[in-house]
Amino acid sequence: MKVIFNPDGKTVDVPPGTSVLEAATAVGLRLNSPCGGEGICGNCRILIPQNPPPPGAADRKFISKEDLKRGLRLACQTEIVRPLTIIVPYESRALEQKILSETKEGATLLNPAISKHFFSLAPPSISDQRSDTDRIREALEAGGLSAQIPLPLLRDLAQSIRAGDFKFTAALAEKRFLAIEPGDTTNKNFGVAVDLGTTTVVGYLLDLTKGRQLAVAARTNPQVPFGDDVVSRIASVQKDPTSLDQLQSLASSCINEIIDELCQKADISSQAIYELTLVGNTTMSHLFLGINPTSIAQAPYTAVVRGAVNVRAGELGVRISPAGNIYTMPNIAGFLGGDTIGVALSSGIYQSDGIKLAVDVGTNGELLLGTSERLICCSCAAGPAFEGARIACGMRATEGAIERVRIDKDVHLSVLGGGEPVGLCGTGLVDAVAGLLDAGIIHPTGKINQREELSGLPPALQERIIPREKGNSFLLARTKGREPTADGPRARDILLTQRDVRELQLAKGAIFAGLQVLKKELGVSDDDIEELLLAGAFGNYLRPESARRIGLLPPIPSARMKFIGNAAGAGAKLVLLNKDFRQIAERLSQEIEYIELAGRSDFQQIFAEAMLFPGE
Repeated sequence: MKVIFNPDGKTVDVPPGTSVLEAATAVGLRLNSPCGGEGICGNCRILIPQNPPPPGAADRKFISKEDLKRGLRLACQTEIVRPLTIIVPYESRALEQKILSETKEGATLLNPAISKHFFSLAPPSISDQRSDTDRIREALEAGGLSAQIPLPLLRDLAQSIRAGDFKFTAALAEKRFLAIEPGDTTNKNFGVAVDLGTTTVVGYLLDLTKGRQLAVAARTNPQVPFGDDVVSRIASVQKDPTSLDQLQSLASSCINEIIDELCQKADISSQAIYELTLVGNTTMSHLFLGINPTSIAQAPYTAVVRGAVNVRAGELGVRISPAGNIYTMPNIAGFLGGDTIGVALSSGIYQSDGIKLAVDVGTNGELLLGTSERLICCSCAAGPAFEGARIACGMRATEGAIERVRIDKDVHLSVLGGGEPVGLCGTGLVDAVAGLLDAGIIHPTGKINQREELSGLPPALQERIIPREKGNSFLLARTKGREPTADGPRARDILLTQRDVRELQLAKGAIFAGLQVLKKELGVSDDDIEELLLAGAFGNYLRPESARRIGLLPPIPSARMKFIGNAAGAGAKLVLLNKDFRQIAERLSQEIEYIELAGRSDFQQIFAEAMLFPGE
């Protein structure tokens, strides 16, 4: 069946029964499908202007009767049974988002796992018929080194050392040869540190001879069509085991794209990259390694691998030096992975004398609390609300997203890119709810109040409250949408709905409840916390006053808060630059105490209380 996607003009032939979402993915169009195609988020809307198929239950749930008549359908629920021409609205596209790549680690002693050594050997002669490997072994021993030459290098060894007239450079990883290169290439020793996030992927190119960062590149994680959260991706593997290979391939391909960009920026060859270090949550590292992560999502939520993994790049399809090493950071538990170890390393929380709290807010919220004597942690299933998913007009932090909201006598918006707003991202959502709490429009229980209950409210705000059968909504903006139709763009209301407020309550409640459990376990109060460290993109762009107002963060003064950027990525850089940090990482993965919230009898009560918004 021939399918045409407009306005891109992309065409694909697919078998009958293929979903529109699958067809779009096949031609490289990434749609906004945070639920992984399960039909429970309503974000992958497409327009079929001529003879649209009958709507299904999910279509009727998320799309108005008027829009159903116009031909709007959910891409994941619409099967292709005849040739179609489909229009993909701007709002339904998964665009590259605002990605935090900045790291704030301090200087570190340079001691990489990869070293390069130049050798000048005496060529063989009739009177000196030692083998090539014997010559190399003796040269290594003279320099206090020893290493094995693997078979792939042995096959080309004679040509490699003779190409440089027996003057060559060896790249070594511990006691293993990675490469043998003609001439002196000791100044070309590079590594890449990768933060493989659920939503975003960031790579850093480092010069391992000087310890300098040469370039940064980032992408949106291409695994998103399988779901915005790790549970959805695990579910896709459970449903179809072949999707594991697809997820692994997508991760490697994304990293290869990042490597290509890094090399172009720094004007180096990818063959001069000999190691890649990677951090990610436990599920992401399992998927990258091609390990089935199903056990992580099933009680008692155990990982297949806890410790660090070292593997040759060629085995995972990563395009650095073929024998180059890939090191994945050790995990802590089922939902606490190497990214949390990275935060612990780069923030220095594991060395702290005073009590510190590190918070990485995202789809999975990770919390670390304690000192050098005792560190405890937990993972909070906040859901994708902070990423703008499952929010009526939600979107990621891309162009057109409302990122800041200020409410006084009316509503004032700040939009990424400076143009008309298209939707609401996570930081804008938090700001909006905080402002509406201050205005009295939202009650501490989360209910959006009726107009008649707010007689003293400024008229401009009062008019923005829109009565609805299933709870009121609040109008943030009325703007022209970007949906391409024959009649031009349609007027579009950007609303904060009662359901959106409930989604935010669930998300912030999970984070805050996790913190209460950790404080209870450690026997400390908010006053005992000397420093609150905010990690990750959401934390970096979040306004602390708004986060405190909705009860996402504890009432700790801003003077005791510190933004530490992409701390997980900084941890990946540390273990790349200095191999001694790998021993510390391994120790931390065993010593940090993981608190399983689901196993605590008091969690449900704490969570229920944490869902309420603080009073004035």
